[in-house]
Amino acid sequence: MNRIRTSLLNAIAILAAGCALLAPVWAQESTLDKTLKKVLADPAAVRQAAEGAKKFNFFCANCHGENGNSVKNDVPNLAGQNPSYLITQIDLFARGKRRYKFMQDSMNMLTDADKVNLTVYYSGNPVTPSGQRSSAAGKALFADRCAICHQAEAHGTETIPRLAGQHQQYLEVSIKRYRDRSGERIYEAMSRMTAGLTDVEITALATYLSSLP
Repeated sequence: MNRIRTSLLNAIAILAAGCALLAPVWAQESTLDKTLKKVLADPAAVRQAAEGAKKFNFFCANCHGENGNSVKNDVPNLAGQNPSYLITQIDLFARGKRRYKFMQDSMNMLTDADKVNLTVYYSGNPVTPSGQRSSAAGKALFADRCAICHQAEAHGTETIPRLAGQHQQYLEVSIKRYRDRSGERIYEAMSRMTAGLTDVEITALATYLSSLP
């Protein structure tokens, strides 16, 4: 029993350390992020930013939906995403640090003000859970492996993404890429968390997460 308890504590310690590893890559408090936070602190500026996002929304809506709830199962919801995380991803695409040609080309069209406006608009909209059913097995897996970083309700933190309500297909593909180290985003914390997961377990985990509000 002592040996099992020690192994469990070691695993938790590794995951906790992994959470810290995510922050430097995904969320450096850049000038852009500081600007975003100033806007979010001012209700009038928030309204102005959301209005300013409309000039690009017609284009983004083709994949991410009119209000950030994606219309394609393999495309992530942006609605309700943590704003600092979201603006970091937008900027990573724009700077070629995150690679997907369509997104890189699209984000390169944006000024810093546009990036802030889109982030404010999408993060401020409520996410609609995309799953119709939950999974007890997925809930248990999330509690064991993911909640330490992504939080108990899967809403994430300032630097760690919200997973609640995401599309099941998008989650499954993303988790498998981390497990298999086959995606262009390879982070040690996520590789540790997903190591050893079977495809069936990943489906259960994604099913549970997609059902959460």
